[in-house]
Amino acid sequence: MKSNKRFIFTSIMCICILIQCSSKNRISDLFNLGMEKIGQKYIFDKSLVVYQVDLKNIEGKWTVSGMTSHALAYQEINSFSDSLFQNNGYINKIVLLPDSELGDSSYAIINVSVTPIREKPSHASQMVDQAIMGYPIRLLKQEDGWFLSQTHYDYVGWINKTAFHRCDSSFFAEWESAAQHRIVGLNPMIFSKPDFMSIPVSDAVLNNQIKVLNTNREWVKISLPDGRLGYILNSEIDTLKSIFHKSTYRKDLLSKAYQMMGVPYLWGGNSSKGNDCSGFTQTVYKAFGEQLPRDARQQALVGKQIQPNESWSNVVSGDLLFFGDGEKVTHVGISIGGKDFIHQAGKVTINSLDSNSDVFSPYRSNSFMLIRRVITSNII
Repeated sequence: MKSNKRFIFTSIMCICILIQCSSKNRISDLFNLGMEKIGQKYIFDKSLVVYQVDLKNIEGKWTVSGMTSHALAYQEINSFSDSLFQNNGYINKIVLLPDSELGDSSYAIINVSVTPIREKPSHASQMVDQAIMGYPIRLLKQEDGWFLSQTHYDYVGWINKTAFHRCDSSFFAEWESAAQHRIVGLNPMIFSKPDFMSIPVSDAVLNNQIKVLNTNREWVKISLPDGRLGYILNSEIDTLKSIFHKSTYRKDLLSKAYQMMGVPYLWGGNSSKGNDCSGFTQTVYKAFGEQLPRDARQQALVGKQIQPNESWSNVVSGDLLFFGDGEKVTHVGISIGGKDFIHQAGKVTINSLDSNSDVFSPYRSNSFMLIRRVITSNII
């Protein structure tokens, strides 16, 4: 008799556990489906928006945690969770970025020539992009000495605190207004005195943005974002205004691309020191005031698509050539005109889609997908 009672009790307990597990699984499935739909509605490119949501049941209590930088997605996450857990309640740990704990100090200016942007808050983590001196970033969240950050072209990743000058919105606006000069040399040095033999203050790379204090025929006194002062050759800088209004845009853009011949490949690289394919095109275009998106797949959506004629005579220098598997874009280069192009392929080099050319690339010929024209005006 006792054996039968024990069996019945055990069976009832097992059924209850199964029902409870089934209920938990159902709630978890419904939640994940809801989060997937919200993501599909608002998050079109995960490299540009933070969207991380998790659901856990700890000792019978549901907890929704995570973070997002998309305000509308944040609202819908909360609304959906309220609806799903209305009878049982839940703990809400969803954070809308920038994290309120950062206060007004959620602004920063990159303070070294170039710094890695990493996938995770660790020096050992993969580099997904780079940020360069003088450009703003928005700080989203802090984890020890790392900050989840967003660049001025919306790319998201982790940057170490040693690489930027953290500031409030007032300083941020002041720097944006005052830093009206840009480095035009590939890798010049900034010195402590107007003398090549003086101690360097910092190195620099193409497109670094700086504040000029005064100038003479040969040297310029400049200020870096953290207030460090230094001197650089006058020939190594130009004003943003003059860069943006070149009358020989295509010719000069191509000349800048040629200057980077031989620069080594670097995954995630986005400077004149080292770059990947889209980092190379973004760096070249940035030198002339054109901000391309970061990745090749994103750049393939910019500008006007060009359908090459039989001789490719309608393809002009500065056009972007894209390559891939027919569906997904994986590579980009800059047209030299016709079927020749310059691109990052282990190092910056020139190749051609013309089978009669000495620099013909069968691989690129087979993977060619499309052409986009970013420079749509009639400038040279």
